[in-house]
Amino acid sequence: MPIPFIKIEGLGNDYIYVDKGALARRTCGLGSLARAISNRRRGVGSDGLIVVERLGTGSAFMRIFNSDGSEAKFCGNGLRGMALFMRAAYKSKHKKFDIFTRWSDYNIEVVKAQAGSAVVRADLGSPSFDCREIGIAGDVGNCLGIRIEVRGARRTLHCVALSNPHAVILVENFDFDWRAEGLLIEKNRLFKNGVNVMFTRVESKNRISVVPWERGSGATAACGSGAAAATVITGLLGLTRGDVRVVMPGGALVTRWDIEDNLIHQVGQTKIAFSGLYTP
Repeated sequence: MPIPFIKIEGLGNDYIYVDKGALARRTCGLGSLARAISNRRRGVGSDGLIVVERLGTGSAFMRIFNSDGSEAKFCGNGLRGMALFMRAAYKSKHKKFDIFTRWSDYNIEVVKAQAGSAVVRADLGSPSFDCREIGIAGDVGNCLGIRIEVRGARRTLHCVALSNPHAVILVENFDFDWRAEGLLIEKNRLFKNGVNVMFTRVESKNRISVVPWERGSGATAACGSGAAAATVITGLLGLTRGDVRVVMPGGALVTRWDIEDNLIHQVGQTKIAFSGLYTP
């Protein structure tokens, strides 16, 4: 049977949202469905699939699958998109939503809404610098300042977990094959389960530029959790402070890391691209 879906994008980082009930009679796994529906030539086309289970008028459970079928623990842009999905699919009138995953729970709030789009504020929780949570193999001692060689270049990785593992690399420019480097770092044996790679250039105390390479999806237009990771690392190194505008290929987010309470807050645009029926 055809599967109803809504495609929602945040700064060009696009996901297909499906209600869990519409998949009740499916025989194939969600990973297989994610690969098929995300295919940009033969499917709907997206960076991944988000399966939603409604818990109440203002709450839901979400599972996130990358375009390669692997399950992700978290996605910042996908989380913000949940506000639009709840309103469009379930006709919710709420502005605030409680969103749950298998690993954590989050609060999101619609700051400003227009037809089919919204500015959404999300509380992303706390960053972790635990090497075990990041999934670093061996005893490196510290997840900050890890030096590796990639394609003949020496790179320094500053690693942090925001549910998903991230490696932030400070660069002076993006005039190199960062896609090739991103893939090699993602697959590096240093990381047991792979890693998201955020190449980051500091522009000022309140502005950074980031090009994301996401584990399981590759180069993407934007990465909400990656923007948060870059904000945390540059803040920790004393390079940024307060509200930081994170500019990515698909647009910009404003991210703030409150060091005292160790919480990350993020505000950004999200938009419904289109809806339809997908026939596997």
